[in-house]
Amino acid sequence: MEDSAGHSLEAALRLLHPFMPFLTEELWHTLPQKGGTKSIALDQFPEAHENWKNARALEEVDGIQEVVATLRNIRAELRLDPKKRVAADFSTSDPRAGETIRANRGAIERFAVLSELRIVPRQQFEVKSGAARSTARFDVRIASSDTVDVAAEKTRLMKEIEGLQKAIASKERQLGDETFRSRAPEKIIKGLEATLAEQRIELRKLQDRLSQIEKDS
Repeated sequence: MEDSAGHSLEAALRLLHPFMPFLTEELWHTLPQKGGTKSIALDQFPEAHENWKNARALEEVDGIQEVVATLRNIRAELRLDPKKRVAADFSTSDPRAGETIRANRGAIERFAVLSELRIVPRQQFEVKSGAARSTARFDVRIASSDTVDVAAEKTRLMKEIEGLQKAIASKERQLGDETFRSRAPEKIIKGLEATLAEQRIELRKLQDRLSQIEKDS
């Protein structure tokens, strides 16, 4: 099969065959095949090429998904009408993450049902009003006119803080164990250290948010 469109279709059928065996078999037989091949089940399963992988693209998609999921969670907690478009603010200290969100702002506004997503400089990000959520990589806030339940927000923050403190303590114990460090692969150690650093940043943000709420209430 010479043309790229036909090759792509045939590869897609082979990928789908374990899930849709009868349909893919029938469709496969309508395509020109290599001599001697009698069934799609006997043909070679497609293999990914190393040069197809794009770590930067995967990282960007993960970042976009995380922002959309966080905004949707805020909407759910505020019990906003699913069709109601609201404005939101986004802030990050990571220039590359900021570029990704700016370039995909329209898609995020669509998926999170926003009237506007404002990219706000870190020093101007305001968490006193509306509902804000923070991760190690970014902060978002929905500037909803609906009243935020202060008591419920304090309870949520304290619960998240407690969970993070336990997770941080657990990783600190692991990383402080010389036996564990001597036996664990370097990749595992670096992964734990990176996660610990992110969780410490997130914990600090949550504690600051809780302190601000307690100060204002």
